[in-house]
Amino acid sequence: MQLAAKIFEAADLEAATELCFENKWTDGMPVIPPTRGAVESIINYLKRDPAEVIGVIQPRDGVATIETIAINCVMAGCKPEYVPIVIAAIEAMVDDEFNLNGVQTTTHGCAPLTIISGPAVKRLGFNTKECAFGHGDRATATIGRAIRLILWNIGGGFPGEPCKTTQGHPGYYSFCIAEDPDTNLWEPLQVERGFKAEDTVVTIAAVEGPRLIGNGAGYGPATDVLTVLADSIATLGSPQISGGDMVLVLAPMVVKNLYDAGYSKADVKRELVRLATRPVRDVKNRHSIAESHPAHWKHFADANDDESRVPFIRGVERIIITVAGGWGSGSAFSSLCPGWGARRAKPVHRRVEFPSA
Repeated sequence: MQLAAKIFEAADLEAATELCFENKWTDGMPVIPPTRGAVESIINYLKRDPAEVIGVIQPRDGVATIETIAINCVMAGCKPEYVPIVIAAIEAMVDDEFNLNGVQTTTHGCAPLTIISGPAVKRLGFNTKECAFGHGDRATATIGRAIRLILWNIGGGFPGEPCKTTQGHPGYYSFCIAEDPDTNLWEPLQVERGFKAEDTVVTIAAVEGPRLIGNGAGYGPATDVLTVLADSIATLGSPQISGGDMVLVLAPMVVKNLYDAGYSKADVKRELVRLATRPVRDVKNRHSIAESHPAHWKHFADANDDESRVPFIRGVERIIITVAGGWGSGSAFSSLCPGWGARRAKPVHRRVEFPSA
């Protein structure tokens, strides 16, 4: 097999690991040194030309090929069968709608969240239960890690220059979840987005880290649950004051509470748009973006009326709702990932193409 990458030699595993640090091929966490054999194993599984170009990764404008993606997937610890999901994620991120250059260089703290939905979730062993955003399974951890290494090694997303995020968040190491097909009582995310039930689909959204919402779904009615969710969205420090696309990861107990009360996913979105507002008197001294910007709240409420309501969600299409996590206690913790305000990056969805048997 003809590969383009330069070959480096090291005396042993420890030396190879240090070589990766010395050459800035990793973002601070140890990586698996990518041997030729491991890289070839992934490419053979994919049955694709190693020189095939998947996209250009900004801001460095590095070219992501099947070979360079495979190298970073080895470094992250991916099994070969995970790599088609990584490829789909890269295809989504290089879509102009996603604005990867902005995501990689903004002072904001957004990062690309990868959401996987469809049959591969069970087949590949993704954790969709307790600790869905956290540790515990190889698929979620290494796919998210591979995507971040690609943004680092090929895209050049180094802190300070060019990545200007003032704080960042732990998702800059790995930021990947999967929708739970067992406890999702509504249509799957991929079906909602126009794909088939048998498709495995990757959704990429530029969002902040997850914020827990204890909404008491085990104790109260659905109307109270929706009120708490909406109040958690409409906080003054949130970028949602300028719009943007957000991700809401609902716990199974919350979904059952809402479903049993007769709410569809579309109903929930409409109610959140209606409820997630704040009066002008609360927001008029909250300065975020220039008043001339079309996403500024003054374009969506009467700035001269203290009782006029400012919407924090600018339409049902701005909410991605998925289901994951453990059953939990009566507090039924869900997670909100606010988007990059003013809709500077739109979520993108891609079907995963697995190699034929």
